[in-house]
Formats: sequence, structure tokens, C-alpha cells
Amino acid sequence: MASFGFYQRTASAPHVEERAGCSSRCLPVIQAHRRTRAHGARGVATATERPRLMPQRISAASTDVVCFDDSHDTKGRQAAAAPPAVDKVGVLLLNLGGPETLDDVKPFLFNLFADPEIIRLPQAAQFLQPFLATIISTLRAPKSAEGYKAIGGGSPLRKITDDQASALAEALKTKGQAANVYVGMRYWHPYTEEALEHIKRDGVTRLVILPLYPQFSISTSGSSLRLLESLFKSDLALKQLRHTVIPSWYQRRGYVCAMADLIVQELRKFNEVPSVEVFFSAHGVPKSYVEEAGDPYKEEMEECVRLIMEEVRARGFANSHTLAYQSRVGPAEWLKPYTDDSIRELGQRGVKSLLAVPISFVSEHIETLEEIDMEYRELAMESGIRHWGRVPALNTNTAFIDDLADAVLEALPYVGCLAGPTDSLVPLGDLEMLLQAYDRERRALPSPVVMWEWGWTKSAETWNGRIAMLAIIIILVLEASSGQSILKNLIWAQ
Repeated sequence: MASFGFYQRTASAPHVEERAGCSSRCLPVIQAHRRTRAHGARGVATATERPRLMPQRISAASTDVVCFDDSHDTKGRQAAAAPPAVDKVGVLLLNLGGPETLDDVKPFLFNLFADPEIIRLPQAAQFLQPFLATIISTLRAPKSAEGYKAIGGGSPLRKITDDQASALAEALKTKGQAANVYVGMRYWHPYTEEALEHIKRDGVTRLVILPLYPQFSISTSGSSLRLLESLFKSDLALKQLRHTVIPSWYQRRGYVCAMADLIVQELRKFNEVPSVEVFFSAHGVPKSYVEEAGDPYKEEMEECVRLIMEEVRARGFANSHTLAYQSRVGPAEWLKPYTDDSIRELGQRGVKSLLAVPISFVSEHIETLEEIDMEYRELAMESGIRHWGRVPALNTNTAFIDDLADAVLEALPYVGCLAGPTDSLVPLGDLEMLLQAYDRERRALPSPVVMWEWGWTKSAETWNGRIAMLAIIIILVLEASSGQSILKNLIWAQ
């Protein structure tokens, strides 16, 4: 039985270099009193008010490192204490992945909707997952393919993520830390499994797992971490690999300042800067994920936007801002306000200049290049907005990559521990213990795409109509091919 030991961090706090153009308001770590003040004021549950949703959250304010030790495993302790003959550091970047050709779209969508973290079914109904994924991917593939065709025939995400990995390896080398950086995609090549094979083959002894999602969500970072957890448990070599996870980093100074840099840069392109609405558009998640499973995504997103706007205002720009959520799927309720509704509302209020900021994306892909740049820009023009701008994704932004390198260096001393500030919504640490601390109960959640509802509902009417039409088409095809009136025969048979 593993015991939990709480220890004070004994090493001195690392020196944080002051970055040019970065005000002192932009803190590398969110302080507890700031979160309480910010979230308490707007009615969002604070850390002390959320024990039902996150029962395992560590709340000891005086500690900032949690180590795990099996008091009965003396051999394990001795092995852990002995340094490896060759210390080889690896960094695993996790991302969603995307279809590289139009032929990849349907299998990519199948992988996405076959993920039990995207559609959480009750245990008794989990056998339906592949069936649902097949139906959803088949229905959505034509429309999705149109989107990918509009941006060149495929997602640029793999190339950009590979470039980020190379830039991160170079930044770590510059800071004196040699490391191999690997890319593991959740739903397309290179898959996470492929990355782990490379990690084992290269003999990595210490691994930092870094999801490329600034904010944690059970549907993004959580999904990749669940997969890693299962892969680690089923592989002896991975079981013995010392590792740590940086589950979210939206509050880091370098990231916040890099975002503020880009916003200020784009604001200056407008003729009337003070009148520009800074419009943050984040990827949405079903509302049930937040309210029923305790997903911290909404809370982290709101805090992230607040930090960025504090930095923007510290640089002399007092623009108003909006946070909305895009990319919803199906009739289920997602986080609000929705991006399209918010754009219409801003147009009705007389806003003429809008600067779109893709806040949950660090790479250009279909949600930025097609959904924001094409669909939402057209909607903005139709809504009366005359001047449009869009902040580019961070991609290989120097300040951003440099901050990721700092995050890796700060995490390395705490491999195998839950480290970092204990007021964090999701603690940094070992895969299994991290998921135990956050998502231990793993509640079943309703599908974001409602396939069927029993009773006299809109969904039932829709599917009844589809089934009836399908039956009529089948009968007509059979009659045309056989030359016999099947419908007439059925009626007379009665």
C-alpha cells in the first residue's frame, strides 16, 4: 500500500529572469489569494468550495512537493535512490493530431469519437463506442473534409508540432540541458504509442510529459494522460521510467507575456485602437464535463484570459474584451457564451473593430485557419463589424518556446513527485497519482453528440424520419432491381 509523504521543498526557488516588455504583474505562478478573489467574485467555485468535484485535491498550503513512497518496498527505494548509469532526459509533447490528407479525415474522426474520454459512456454501454464512432465519423466526414480542403487539403498541425519540438530541443540545449524531444499525437500519426517506442529505444531515463494545451481538460490533456497511464501499466520498461507531467501551464509568465506581445502587435495595426474589442475564442467543451466531472477547463480559461488582459493593460491598452467558446458539436449544451452568438451580439451593440485571439490553441490548425479566419470573419462582416484582425497562434514564437524550456527545467528535479504550487487546479506529477488526484471517479458523461433520445423528442423525430426514409429508399431500390412490387406484396401478405 503506497503511503503519501508531504515534504517542504528544500532547494532554493529558481531565479526567474525578467523578460523585456514583461511587467511585474505577470506572475509565473498563480497565488491562492488571487484565484480566490478572481473566482469568488464571479461566482465560480473556489478551491475550498469544490471538494465534491475534486475530492483528492491537495490543499496543504504549507507544502509544495508531494512524494510517493511504498514503505514496504525497500528494494524499490534502493533502486530509485541509485542514479542510472547514463542519465538521458526526454520530453514528450502531446497534441491532438490532424488529418494530413482528405483521405485521412474519416479515420481521424473515427479515432476522435472512439475515445472514451470524448464520449464517456456507462460501463454497461461501452461496447457501443465503436458503433457510435462509426456513425458520427461517417456523418461528419464530408463537412469536415470541406474545411480541410479550404485550408490546403490537410492539417498543418504535425509539421508545426515537429517544428516546436526541434525549437524546444534547441532552447534546452542553449540552457545547458541536452534532451530528446518527442511528439505523440492522440488521434493521428505520429501516435503516442509510436513516440513511446522511440523513447524506449533511445534509453530515456527521465521523462517530462508536456501536453501542448495551456489549460487542462479531461477531453484534451486528460485523454492523452489516460492513454499514457494504460500504456505505462502494460509495459514493464515504461513502468520503470521515471517521469513527471506538466498538466497545464496557462499561468506561466513567458506564455502570458508572449500572448500579450502578439495582442499588442495586432492592436497597433488598427486605426482606432481604443475601440477594438479583444475577442478571445477558446475551444468549447460540453457543460456536463465542468459541472458533473469537475473539469477545471473553464476556471483555468477564465484565469488565463484575466492574466493576459492584466498584462495588456499594464502596457497601456485598456481595450474591453470578450471570452467565448467555439467548435461545439451536436445539440448538447456546451460552455457559453458561444463564439457565433457573441459575434452577433457585439455587432448589435455597435462594435466595428474586432481582434480575434485563439486562446486555447498554440498551433495553427483547422479551428484557427478555417473556423476563425473564414467562418467567423464572414459572420463578423454580416453582423456589422467592419474591421477584423486575428492574433496568430504561437507556433514557434521564441518567447513561448523559451518559456516551455524553462517549464521543463523546473519540472526535472521533481520527477516521480507531485510538485509545484498546491493551490493548482491540477497538480504536476506522476501519471497515475496525477489522475488519482484529479479524475479518480471518472464519471460517465453524456455524449456531446446526441445520437438518440427516448420519448417524443426532437432527436427521436429526426431519427424516426431518417429510418423511414432509409426504409423507403431500400424498398425502391429492391423494386427497381427485381421488377416486383415489394410494397404491394407486403400489403397483400397481411
